[in-house]
Amino acid sequence: MVKTYLGANDLAIAFPPSLRPDAIVACATFPAVRALGQSFSVRLRDQVITIPRRLHLETDFIHLESLTVLQREIVDCLLTRHSDGFTRQKHLERIVGVNHGWIPPFVVQLAGEYVVQIMDVIYEHLPSLDKQSYKEFLCANPGFLDLTERRVISYWDCYYRNVRRDDYVGFKILEFFRSLSSPV
Repeated sequence: MVKTYLGANDLAIAFPPSLRPDAIVACATFPAVRALGQSFSVRLRDQVITIPRRLHLETDFIHLESLTVLQREIVDCLLTRHSDGFTRQKHLERIVGVNHGWIPPFVVQLAGEYVVQIMDVIYEHLPSLDKQSYKEFLCANPGFLDLTERRVISYWDCYYRNVRRDDYVGFKILEFFRSLSSPV
């Protein structure tokens, strides 16, 4: 059974255990958080983290003033899972260039969604991504990359078929991710 409302401890499992104390502090600033859909699990090095599929909360009531830079990055990662696409994009823009090994699952997940403007942000930042962190993540989660690819194909087929496949930003991002995950 999926919990409808999530507390700070529930949200903190989206991060490695070493970050959980900071994640709990960061998530304690959230007002009531409603989970939408099933969460998903991925591997980060030798750990499994569970990330919410979608969150619904009033972001105007989040107070970041007392948080550290790290705790704000945690908030930004979680808000890439927000139910509003503009909110997801805003918070993606804040973390996409940050080089922490725990950020790739939040970015890669967004590549498999339908909002092309969000994919544009990822595509623009591909040169600045920490290639080693993304490589480690993608190699540890080949099924997650396969699922992301199936989503890109599906959304392209449903909403963007008028765009040539070679020109569609989702396929360009996938090509980059596949280049990182392929054996050398």
